[in-house]
Amino acid sequence: MAARRRRDNLVIGVLAVLAVIGGGHAVLDAFSTPPPGPSEDSTVSLIARSTLAESFAREFVVVYLSSTAGQQDRILEFVASGQQAALPPTARQVSDPVVVYVTRTLTTSNADIWAVTVSVRIAKKTGTTDDTRQYYRVAVSVIDGRLRALSLPAAVEPPSPGADLALDYATPCAAETPLAQVASGFLQALLTGTGDIARYTTPDSGISALRPTPFTTAETTTVSADNPGCGTSGSSARVLASVNPKLDGAAAPTLAYPLRMVRAAGQWQVRSVDPVPALRLPLAVDSGQLSNDTAAAPTTSKAPASTVSIPPATQH
Repeated sequence: MAARRRRDNLVIGVLAVLAVIGGGHAVLDAFSTPPPGPSEDSTVSLIARSTLAESFAREFVVVYLSSTAGQQDRILEFVASGQQAALPPTARQVSDPVVVYVTRTLTTSNADIWAVTVSVRIAKKTGTTDDTRQYYRVAVSVIDGRLRALSLPAAVEPPSPGADLALDYATPCAAETPLAQVASGFLQALLTGTGDIARYTTPDSGISALRPTPFTTAETTTVSADNPGCGTSGSSARVLASVNPKLDGAAAPTLAYPLRMVRAAGQWQVRSVDPVPALRLPLAVDSGQLSNDTAAAPTTSKAPASTVSIPPATQH
């Protein structure tokens, strides 16, 4: 009985403290079930409404910027007649509309208000399209699935360039190092179909040569790694390799591949091609000096060199 009385007194004391600190709601919240998170249905519905707003804004910007004086009826399909729009006497060629940003600014039970930024290219008077893009923001209401612009488009600044994050490949690897040799052979097989890609990949990698073959040659130009010895030691490594491919002698832009490698029985092999390069943690902004220093380093690096063992070609 005494133990039960002490327990009851403790519970009453806790409730009293909650009531003093947060009022009656704190007491009720202590025993209430937390609100459910977003459901799959609500998420799908939100995405659908966002897609509607994006499509509407994209079409509105193209129609509005390409309309001329006397074509006010085209504008009224998107925005109220109270919006006074002065249109130019000659039409402009508007192309390549792309939604670059969308955000929901207000929502109720049956209505959403979206701000959608659309970029377009507008042809010059000479008929050529300007290389630069222009950006316009549109406020769109979605009420019971029906769409309307709240006002005319506004010209806005393009998105600002982001920071260059520091990558976690501190060691440049010379061409004769184990990691560089495996990376070079792997990329040659992956991009050109030359050789047996299984010689350079782990059995569980699931990697096969690209089909159809996109290039006829692929020259690996730089290799850097988080392995200080570039494969002369250690059992795992993250590698960033860049390659200059060609198709029938015609040069193509340089490509970069973040690779994850492992060593088993003295042999380095590619386990995966990562979707993003390895980042230095904690995240840091690259000052630019690192990339400049390592740009030409792989060809002149003094990293330890050794002969790499590559598994023999498989028999088919």
